[in-house]
Amino acid sequence: MYMSIITLPIGKGRNQLCSLVPKIKAGAQVVLTSHGEPQVVISAYRPAKKRWRVEVPDDPARYGDLQSPVMEDWK
Repeated sequence: MYMSIITLPIGKGRNQLCSLVPKIKAGAQVVLTSHGEPQVVISAYRPAKKRWRVEVPDDPARYGDLQSPVMEDWK
């Protein structure tokens, strides 16, 4: 999908927020500016994907010890 970038002053962005939400959900990014300088980027929420873990490495001789770092608790 083509990602468009919409640049607006903060005041216009505040006034047009309701009309911008569908465009943002469709993939656009909104850059809010103050005195012509970018200040904030608004983009759609994308939930984080589940972390991927390897149970058993397919070839330990090739990749080294993959098991120990992977099985540590992730914080």
